[in-house]
Amino acid sequence: MTEITTEKTRKSEWKKLLLLAFVGLPIAMFGAIATYGLIVRLLQIFLIGLPGA
Repeated sequence: MTEITTEKTRKSEWKKLLLLAFVGLPIAMFGAIATYGLIVRLLQIFLIGLPGA
C-alpha cells in the first residue's frame, strides 16, 4: 500500500515540478521583465528624460 502511495506521490511531484518549470516560471519572469520595463519607461518620461531628446 505504501509503495503505491509513494509512486503516486512521486508522479504528482514530477507533474508539479514540470508545471512550475515550464509554465509558472516563464509567466513570473515575463511579469518581472514587463514591470521593470514599465518602471524604466516611467522614470524616463517623468524624471530622467527620453533618450535622444
